[in-house]
Amino acid sequence: MKSRLVKDIVNSFVSIAKGLWVTMTNWSVLRPAVTELYPEELPKLPDNYRGSPTLPVNPETGRNGCIACGACARICPEQVITVVMDKSDPKDRKPAKFEIDVSRCMWCGLCMEVCPTKCLQPGRDFELACYSRGEMVYDEAKLEEMGGVKEVEANQP
Repeated sequence: MKSRLVKDIVNSFVSIAKGLWVTMTNWSVLRPAVTELYPEELPKLPDNYRGSPTLPVNPETGRNGCIACGACARICPEQVITVVMDKSDPKDRKPAKFEIDVSRCMWCGLCMEVCPTKCLQPGRDFELACYSRGEMVYDEAKLEEMGGVKEVEANQP
């Protein structure tokens, strides 16, 4: 009976020592922290970071290159893109309505790949928090604002 009690006490101390050993080997004082101080220090995004789609404005024309073909809306697996063509001038193809619901977008990039004019470009935004779902539906003006002004190369056939 006494030997069993001594054995249980020794096993208890061994278990406690093992637990302390694991704790001490993973103690943050001995290793540098792997966390980022997010709001104070913004993360460094890689060059190939793919955020939500944007519509950059061409500096020569002063507007985005969308021709309202609807290819992006058709290929989107989540159906978050709405494109309605402006039919007032048949020679000037432009969208009357262009919206992306980024609350449901999964940033797969298919819309950017299929775009014949390459007007959809990946954004560099990652802070998308807002107070209502309606704020997550970006219209053409918001997408142009996010895309900025830059020269865009069209797809080559």
